[in-house]
Amino acid sequence: MVCRSASATGGFVDKNGVSCTNGGGTVVLESHNNVYGPGGQGVYQDPTYGPILYYHYVDKTIGYADGDKRFGWNTINFSSGWPVV
Repeated sequence: MVCRSASATGGFVDKNGVSCTNGGGTVVLESHNNVYGPGGQGVYQDPTYGPILYYHYVDKTIGYADGDKRFGWNTINFSSGWPVV
């Protein structure tokens, strides 16, 4: 979930203008298709691809055991002004 502000000191809102301190937040990445429970996200600035969102997840077609966890990454597009993967 992300929010943003024109000021570093606040007024953080989601894409719909809902305050982050009042239940707001815009989803960047969530479970979809075989990707279940993506978490542990971080951002890496790749010199070739630009910003990369990396995370771990469960592939529902493989299994849920600890040894079955996967590493995923997606480029982040900010053309709308919001992060989109």
